[in-house]
Amino acid sequence: MSSTQQWMIYGAYGYTGELIAREAVRRGMRPVLAGRSAWKLLPLAKELGLEYRAFDVALAQANVAGMSAVLNCAGPFSSTAQAWVEACLNARAHYIDISGEIPVFQMCYAKDAEAEKAGIILCPGAGFDIVPTDCLAAMLKHQLPDAQTIDLAFSFGTRPSVGTARTIVESAKEGGLIRRDHALQAVGNGHCLRRIRFPGGARWSVTIPWGDVYTSGISTGVPNGMVYTALPLALGLLMRISSPFRGLMATAWAQKWLDRLAVRLFGGGPDAEARENQRSEFWGEAVSASGKRVSATISAPNVYALTVDTALTLTQHCLNATSQAGYFTPSILMGHEMIASRPGVEVRTHFSD
Repeated sequence: MSSTQQWMIYGAYGYTGELIAREAVRRGMRPVLAGRSAWKLLPLAKELGLEYRAFDVALAQANVAGMSAVLNCAGPFSSTAQAWVEACLNARAHYIDISGEIPVFQMCYAKDAEAEKAGIILCPGAGFDIVPTDCLAAMLKHQLPDAQTIDLAFSFGTRPSVGTARTIVESAKEGGLIRRDHALQAVGNGHCLRRIRFPGGARWSVTIPWGDVYTSGISTGVPNGMVYTALPLALGLLMRISSPFRGLMATAWAQKWLDRLAVRLFGGGPDAEARENQRSEFWGEAVSASGKRVSATISAPNVYALTVDTALTLTQHCLNATSQAGYFTPSILMGHEMIASRPGVEVRTHFSD
Protein backbone atom coordinates (compact mmCIF):
# COMPACT_ATOMS: atom_id res chain seq x y z
CA MET A 1 0.00 0.00 0.00
CA SER A 2 1.37 3.37 -0.96
CA SER A 3 1.93 5.77 1.92
CA THR A 4 -0.08 8.35 -0.04
CA GLN A 5 -3.19 6.17 -0.29
CA GLN A 6 -6.12 7.21 1.83
CA TRP A 7 -8.96 4.90 2.76
CA MET A 8 -12.04 5.19 4.92
CA ILE A 9 -13.98 3.18 7.49
CA TYR A 10 -17.64 4.20 7.39
CA GLY A 11 -19.57 3.27 10.54
CA ALA A 12 -16.35 3.51 12.55
CA TYR A 13 -18.04 4.04 15.92
CA GLY A 14 -20.28 0.97 15.69
CA TYR A 15 -19.29 -2.10 17.69
CA THR A 16 -17.47 -3.83 14.81
CA GLY A 17 -16.33 -0.62 13.15
CA GLU A 18 -14.52 0.51 16.29
CA LEU A 19 -12.81 -2.86 16.69
CA ILE A 20 -11.63 -2.64 13.07
CA ALA A 21 -10.40 0.95 13.53
CA ARG A 22 -8.37 0.03 16.60
CA GLU A 23 -6.81 -3.01 14.93
CA ALA A 24 -6.04 -1.01 11.79
CA VAL A 25 -3.99 1.43 13.85
CA ARG A 26 -2.27 -1.46 15.63
CA ARG A 27 -1.26 -2.75 12.18
CA GLY A 28 0.16 0.61 11.20
CA MET A 29 -2.76 1.62 8.96
CA ARG A 30 -4.19 5.15 9.02
CA PRO A 31 -7.84 5.08 7.92
CA VAL A 32 -10.13 8.09 7.88
CA LEU A 33 -12.94 7.43 10.35
CA ALA A 34 -16.43 8.29 9.18
CA GLY A 35 -20.06 7.99 10.19
CA ARG A 36 -23.19 10.06 10.68
CA SER A 37 -22.48 11.36 14.19
CA ALA A 38 -19.61 13.77 14.85
CA TRP A 39 -19.93 13.50 18.61
CA LYS A 40 -19.55 9.71 18.42
CA LEU A 41 -16.60 9.92 16.03
CA LEU A 42 -14.61 12.62 17.78
CA PRO A 43 -13.52 10.71 20.93
CA LEU A 44 -12.37 7.68 18.93
CA ALA A 45 -10.58 9.77 16.30
CA LYS A 46 -8.86 11.83 18.99
CA GLU A 47 -7.76 8.74 20.92
CA LEU A 48 -6.37 7.05 17.79
CA GLY A 49 -4.97 10.22 16.26
CA LEU A 50 -6.96 9.82 13.04
CA GLU A 51 -8.84 12.15 10.72
CA TYR A 52 -12.62 11.91 10.89
CA ARG A 53 -15.58 13.02 8.78
CA ALA A 54 -19.23 13.13 9.85
CA PHE A 55 -21.85 12.80 7.11
CA ASP A 56 -24.94 10.88 6.14
CA VAL A 57 -24.51 8.10 3.58
CA ALA A 58 -26.53 10.18 1.11
CA LEU A 59 -23.44 12.42 0.93
CA ALA A 60 -21.05 9.56 0.19
CA GLN A 61 -20.19 10.93 -3.25
CA ALA A 62 -19.04 14.24 -1.85
CA ASN A 63 -16.79 12.56 0.72
CA VAL A 64 -15.18 9.72 -1.22
CA ALA A 65 -12.92 11.99 -3.30
CA GLY A 66 -9.27 11.14 -2.73
CA MET A 67 -10.01 7.74 -1.20
CA SER A 68 -8.47 4.58 -2.64
CA ALA A 69 -10.92 2.33 -0.78
CA VAL A 70 -13.93 2.42 1.50
CA LEU A 71 -14.66 -0.26 4.11
CA ASN A 72 -18.36 0.04 4.94
CA CYS A 73 -19.22 -1.21 8.46
CA ALA A 74 -22.60 0.54 8.76
CA GLY A 75 -25.55 -1.84 8.62
CA PRO A 76 -28.18 -2.71 7.77
CA PHE A 77 -26.31 -2.61 4.48
CA SER A 78 -29.55 -2.51 2.54
CA SER A 79 -29.60 1.13 3.67
CA THR A 80 -25.96 2.04 3.00
CA ALA A 81 -24.37 -0.19 0.35
CA GLN A 82 -26.07 1.20 -2.76
CA ALA A 83 -24.97 4.78 -2.14
CA TRP A 84 -21.41 3.73 -1.34
CA VAL A 85 -21.07 1.45 -4.36
CA GLU A 86 -22.25 4.22 -6.69
CA ALA A 87 -19.89 6.69 -5.04
CA CYS A 88 -16.95 4.28 -5.29
CA LEU A 89 -17.65 3.53 -8.95
CA ASN A 90 -17.64 7.25 -9.75
CA ALA A 91 -14.54 7.95 -7.68
CA ARG A 92 -12.69 4.78 -8.77
CA ALA A 93 -12.27 3.59 -5.17
CA HIS A 94 -12.44 -0.03 -4.06
CA TYR A 95 -15.56 -0.98 -2.08
CA ILE A 96 -15.46 -3.52 0.76
CA ASP A 97 -18.10 -4.19 3.39
CA ILE A 98 -18.96 -6.69 6.12
CA SER A 99 -22.49 -7.33 4.92
CA GLY A 100 -24.22 -10.71 4.94
CA GLU A 101 -27.29 -9.49 3.05
CA ILE A 102 -28.14 -11.28 -0.20
CA PRO A 103 -29.66 -8.19 -1.93
CA VAL A 104 -26.34 -6.38 -1.38
CA PHE A 105 -24.41 -9.26 -2.96
CA GLN A 106 -26.82 -9.33 -5.90
CA MET A 107 -26.51 -5.57 -6.39
CA CYS A 108 -22.70 -5.70 -6.37
CA TYR A 109 -22.61 -8.72 -8.70
CA ALA A 110 -24.86 -6.87 -11.15
CA LYS A 111 -22.26 -4.07 -11.26
CA ASP A 112 -19.35 -6.38 -12.11
CA ALA A 113 -18.87 -4.91 -15.59
CA GLU A 114 -19.05 -1.34 -14.29
CA ALA A 115 -16.48 -2.11 -11.60
CA GLU A 116 -14.16 -3.76 -14.12
CA LYS A 117 -14.42 -0.72 -16.40
CA ALA A 118 -13.70 1.60 -13.46
CA GLY A 119 -10.73 -0.56 -12.45
CA ILE A 120 -12.01 -1.16 -8.92
CA ILE A 121 -12.87 -4.15 -6.73
CA LEU A 122 -16.32 -4.67 -5.24
CA CYS A 123 -16.00 -7.14 -2.37
CA PRO A 124 -19.01 -7.23 -0.03
CA GLY A 125 -19.05 -9.85 2.72
CA ALA A 126 -15.51 -9.32 4.03
CA GLY A 127 -16.22 -10.46 7.58
CA PHE A 128 -17.68 -13.45 9.41
CA ASP A 129 -20.43 -13.04 6.82
CA ILE A 130 -19.18 -14.66 4.54
CA VAL A 131 -15.41 -15.22 4.45
CA PRO A 132 -15.10 -18.55 6.32
CA THR A 133 -18.12 -20.23 4.74
CA ASP A 134 -17.28 -18.87 1.28
CA CYS A 135 -13.74 -20.21 1.53
CA LEU A 136 -15.10 -23.49 2.91
CA ALA A 137 -17.45 -23.88 -0.07
CA ALA A 138 -14.63 -23.16 -2.53
CA MET A 139 -12.38 -25.62 -0.68
CA LEU A 140 -15.02 -28.36 -0.94
CA LYS A 141 -15.50 -27.63 -4.65
CA HIS A 142 -11.73 -27.98 -5.12
CA GLN A 143 -11.82 -31.36 -3.33
CA LEU A 144 -14.92 -32.59 -5.21
CA PRO A 145 -15.01 -30.87 -8.63
CA ASP A 146 -18.24 -32.61 -9.72
CA ALA A 147 -20.19 -31.58 -6.62
CA GLN A 148 -23.88 -30.93 -7.23
CA THR A 149 -24.73 -29.78 -3.70
CA ILE A 150 -22.74 -27.86 -1.09
CA ASP A 151 -24.43 -27.29 2.26
CA LEU A 152 -22.83 -25.07 4.89
CA ALA A 153 -23.34 -24.39 8.59
CA PHE A 154 -21.94 -22.14 11.29
CA SER A 155 -22.08 -21.68 15.03
CA PHE A 156 -21.66 -18.13 16.38
CA GLY A 157 -20.25 -19.17 19.73
CA THR A 158 -21.23 -15.74 21.11
CA ARG A 159 -24.11 -13.29 21.28
CA PRO A 160 -24.48 -10.97 18.28
CA SER A 161 -23.91 -7.23 18.34
CA VAL A 162 -26.95 -4.97 18.08
CA GLY A 163 -26.15 -4.31 14.41
CA THR A 164 -26.18 -8.03 13.61
CA ALA A 165 -29.37 -8.49 15.62
CA ARG A 166 -31.07 -5.70 13.67
CA THR A 167 -30.08 -7.33 10.38
CA ILE A 168 -31.58 -10.65 11.57
CA VAL A 169 -34.79 -8.86 12.57
CA GLU A 170 -35.03 -7.21 9.17
CA SER A 171 -34.47 -10.48 7.27
CA ALA A 172 -36.85 -12.64 9.34
CA LYS A 173 -39.90 -11.08 7.68
CA GLU A 174 -38.72 -12.33 4.26
CA GLY A 175 -38.70 -16.05 5.08
CA GLY A 176 -36.00 -18.54 4.11
CA LEU A 177 -34.02 -19.16 0.94
CA ILE A 178 -32.22 -22.15 -0.53
CA ARG A 179 -30.34 -22.55 -3.82
CA ARG A 180 -31.82 -25.09 -6.25
CA ASP A 181 -30.70 -25.57 -9.86
CA HIS A 182 -28.64 -22.34 -9.70
CA ALA A 183 -31.65 -20.24 -8.62
CA LEU A 184 -32.76 -18.92 -5.25
CA GLN A 185 -35.94 -20.59 -4.05
CA ALA A 186 -38.12 -19.08 -1.32
CA VAL A 187 -38.97 -21.41 1.57
CA GLY A 188 -40.37 -20.92 5.04
CA ASN A 189 -38.31 -19.91 8.06
CA GLY A 190 -36.66 -22.96 9.59
CA HIS A 191 -37.09 -24.93 6.35
CA CYS A 192 -34.80 -27.80 7.45
CA LEU A 193 -33.56 -28.98 10.84
CA ARG A 194 -30.65 -31.39 11.31
CA ARG A 195 -27.91 -32.38 13.72
CA ILE A 196 -24.56 -31.17 12.44
CA ARG A 197 -21.19 -32.30 13.74
CA PHE A 198 -19.11 -29.19 14.42
CA PRO A 199 -15.54 -29.43 15.77
CA GLY A 200 -16.85 -28.97 19.32
CA GLY A 201 -19.63 -31.57 18.96
CA ALA A 202 -22.98 -32.14 17.30
CA ARG A 203 -25.60 -29.38 17.50
CA TRP A 204 -29.10 -28.88 16.23
CA SER A 205 -29.06 -26.48 13.31
CA VAL A 206 -31.70 -24.76 11.19
CA THR A 207 -31.59 -23.28 7.69
CA ILE A 208 -31.53 -19.50 7.34
CA PRO A 209 -31.18 -17.16 4.32
CA TRP A 210 -27.45 -16.57 4.94
CA GLY A 211 -25.44 -14.80 2.27
CA ASP A 212 -23.72 -17.99 1.10
CA VAL A 213 -27.00 -19.33 -0.25
CA TYR A 214 -26.27 -16.88 -3.07
CA THR A 215 -22.52 -16.25 -2.98
CA SER A 216 -21.34 -19.86 -2.78
CA GLY A 217 -23.14 -20.42 -6.06
CA ILE A 218 -21.07 -17.59 -7.57
CA SER A 219 -17.83 -18.84 -6.01
CA THR A 220 -18.24 -22.52 -6.95
CA GLY A 221 -20.84 -22.80 -9.71
CA VAL A 222 -22.47 -25.61 -7.71
CA PRO A 223 -26.24 -25.58 -8.41
CA ASN A 224 -27.67 -26.57 -5.03
CA GLY A 225 -27.09 -25.57 -1.42
CA MET A 226 -28.46 -24.51 1.95
CA VAL A 227 -26.94 -22.74 4.95
CA TYR A 228 -27.64 -23.73 8.56
CA THR A 229 -26.95 -22.00 11.85
CA ALA A 230 -26.66 -23.77 15.19
CA LEU A 231 -29.66 -23.02 17.41
CA PRO A 232 -31.42 -24.77 20.28
CA LEU A 233 -33.93 -27.28 18.93
CA ALA A 234 -36.83 -25.46 20.59
CA LEU A 235 -35.94 -22.21 18.80
CA GLY A 236 -35.60 -23.98 15.47
CA LEU A 237 -39.02 -25.57 15.91
CA LEU A 238 -40.48 -22.19 16.88
CA MET A 239 -39.11 -20.71 13.64
CA ARG A 240 -40.89 -23.40 11.64
CA ILE A 241 -44.17 -23.10 13.53
CA SER A 242 -44.25 -19.31 13.32
CA SER A 243 -43.22 -19.13 9.65
CA PRO A 244 -46.78 -18.94 8.26
CA PHE A 245 -47.28 -15.77 10.31
CA ARG A 246 -44.12 -13.99 9.19
CA GLY A 247 -46.20 -11.47 7.26
CA LEU A 248 -47.02 -9.89 10.61
CA MET A 249 -43.31 -9.26 11.14
CA ALA A 250 -43.23 -7.05 8.05
CA THR A 251 -45.58 -4.47 9.53
CA ALA A 252 -44.02 -1.21 10.71
CA TRP A 253 -45.12 -1.63 14.33
CA ALA A 254 -43.75 -5.20 14.52
CA GLN A 255 -40.39 -4.22 13.05
CA LYS A 256 -40.14 -1.27 15.45
CA TRP A 257 -40.95 -3.49 18.43
CA LEU A 258 -38.46 -6.16 17.32
CA ASP A 259 -35.79 -3.52 16.79
CA ARG A 260 -36.28 -2.24 20.34
CA LEU A 261 -36.11 -5.81 21.61
CA ALA A 262 -32.84 -6.35 19.74
CA VAL A 263 -31.35 -3.22 21.32
CA ARG A 264 -32.50 -4.33 24.79
CA LEU A 265 -31.17 -7.88 24.44
CA PHE A 266 -28.00 -7.11 22.47
CA GLY A 267 -27.02 -3.61 23.56
CA GLY A 268 -23.38 -4.46 22.92
CA GLY A 269 -21.33 -7.31 21.55
CA PRO A 270 -18.99 -9.56 23.54
CA ASP A 271 -16.31 -8.00 25.73
CA ALA A 272 -12.57 -8.38 25.21
CA GLU A 273 -12.35 -11.54 27.35
CA ALA A 274 -15.16 -13.21 25.38
CA ARG A 275 -13.57 -12.25 22.06
CA GLU A 276 -10.32 -13.78 23.25
CA ASN A 277 -11.76 -17.08 24.51
CA GLN A 278 -14.87 -17.87 22.47
CA ARG A 279 -14.61 -19.82 19.21
CA SER A 280 -16.73 -19.83 16.08
CA GLU A 281 -17.22 -23.08 14.18
CA PHE A 282 -18.12 -24.03 10.62
CA TRP A 283 -19.11 -27.16 8.73
CA GLY A 284 -19.58 -27.91 5.06
CA GLU A 285 -20.45 -30.90 2.94
CA ALA A 286 -20.20 -31.42 -0.82
CA VAL A 287 -22.13 -34.21 -2.54
CA SER A 288 -21.72 -35.39 -6.13
CA ALA A 289 -24.41 -36.87 -8.38
CA SER A 290 -22.95 -40.32 -7.71
CA GLY A 291 -23.30 -39.84 -3.95
CA LYS A 292 -19.64 -39.23 -3.15
CA ARG A 293 -19.25 -36.91 -0.17
CA VAL A 294 -16.55 -34.63 1.15
CA SER A 295 -17.00 -32.71 4.40
CA ALA A 296 -14.83 -30.21 6.21
CA THR A 297 -14.89 -28.21 9.43
CA ILE A 298 -13.29 -24.99 10.57
CA SER A 299 -12.59 -23.83 14.11
CA ALA A 300 -11.84 -20.11 14.24
CA PRO A 301 -11.60 -17.17 16.64
CA ASN A 302 -14.65 -15.29 17.93
CA VAL A 303 -16.87 -13.96 15.14
CA TYR A 304 -15.91 -10.33 15.77
CA ALA A 305 -12.20 -11.03 16.10
CA LEU A 306 -12.43 -12.99 12.86
CA THR A 307 -14.34 -10.18 11.12
CA VAL A 308 -11.74 -7.61 12.17
CA ASP A 309 -8.93 -9.73 10.78
CA THR A 310 -10.55 -10.74 7.49
CA ALA A 311 -12.00 -7.29 6.75
CA LEU A 312 -8.61 -5.64 7.18
CA THR A 313 -6.85 -8.42 5.25
CA LEU A 314 -9.20 -8.00 2.29
CA THR A 315 -8.98 -4.21 2.46
CA GLN A 316 -5.19 -4.39 2.45
CA HIS A 317 -5.35 -6.72 -0.54
CA CYS A 318 -7.56 -4.26 -2.43
CA LEU A 319 -5.22 -1.38 -1.66
CA ASN A 320 -2.31 -3.46 -2.98
CA ALA A 321 -4.17 -4.88 -6.01
CA THR A 322 -2.90 -3.73 -9.39
CA SER A 323 -4.64 -6.05 -11.84
CA GLN A 324 -7.93 -7.24 -10.31
CA ALA A 325 -11.17 -5.40 -11.02
CA GLY A 326 -14.87 -6.27 -10.87
CA TYR A 327 -17.08 -8.07 -8.36
CA PHE A 328 -15.41 -10.66 -6.15
CA THR A 329 -16.37 -13.00 -3.38
CA PRO A 330 -13.59 -13.35 -0.79
CA SER A 331 -12.54 -16.79 -2.07
CA ILE A 332 -12.40 -15.60 -5.69
CA LEU A 333 -10.41 -12.53 -4.67
CA MET A 334 -7.81 -14.23 -2.46
CA GLY A 335 -8.32 -17.97 -2.95
CA HIS A 336 -9.97 -20.50 -0.66
CA GLU A 337 -6.66 -20.89 1.20
CA MET A 338 -7.20 -17.44 2.70
CA ILE A 339 -9.19 -18.69 5.68
CA ALA A 340 -6.67 -21.41 6.57
CA SER A 341 -3.91 -18.79 6.60
CA ARG A 342 -5.57 -16.64 9.25
CA PRO A 343 -4.29 -16.75 12.86
CA GLY A 344 -6.06 -19.23 15.13
CA VAL A 345 -7.94 -21.01 12.31
CA GLU A 346 -7.97 -24.81 12.11
CA VAL A 347 -9.32 -26.68 9.05
CA ARG A 348 -10.07 -30.42 8.82
CA THR A 349 -11.32 -32.36 5.78
CA HIS A 350 -13.02 -35.79 5.70
CA PHE A 351 -13.65 -37.94 2.62
CA SER A 352 -16.29 -40.66 2.33
CA ASP A 353 -17.90 -42.64 -0.48
